[in-house]
Amino acid sequence: MSDTDSSDWLRPAENQTDTNSDDVISAANPPISAAAIAQASSVSDEIEAEKSSTIDDEAAAKNPEVADVVKRIEALRQTIDNIDGAVIHLLAERFKATAAVGVLKAGAGFAPADYKREDYQIARLQRIAIDAGLDTNIAEMYREFVVTESKKRHKRIADAGGDPGVLDVFA
Repeated sequence: MSDTDSSDWLRPAENQTDTNSDDVISAANPPISAAAIAQASSVSDEIEAEKSSTIDDEAAAKNPEVADVVKRIEALRQTIDNIDGAVIHLLAERFKATAAVGVLKAGAGFAPADYKREDYQIARLQRIAIDAGLDTNIAEMYREFVVTESKKRHKRIADAGGDPGVLDVFA
């Protein structure tokens, strides 16, 4: 995956290219399976022989005692799916705001990085994580992702003379 194309994860490995074409998930261009991602990820190297179970109506029908557990898992997964949707929408809004910051930085000649802001964000997100009962390492991974991606995007905007259009993934 190139630095400017973050959508390669949407395409099956055998169809990946360095272009931005056909990034949309479709029957002809399905997303990579979870099993393929786990197999290719460094995380799978840390887990010995990861096991997988399909939890669905068929699993419930095989054992009536399991049926209640399956229903509870399915309900929790619906909640998780709803949260994932909200998180993706929030990230989209966040990156729209950081794109606007990037335009302002480029116009004023500021560098993409602001280490004082990053230090503030580290402390702030650690406090939020602790208050929320979240492992601070997860908050740090989130911060690292959004800060790194924001700086890349700010650099692309600056290199394009302040044009945020370079970030339009649907163009």
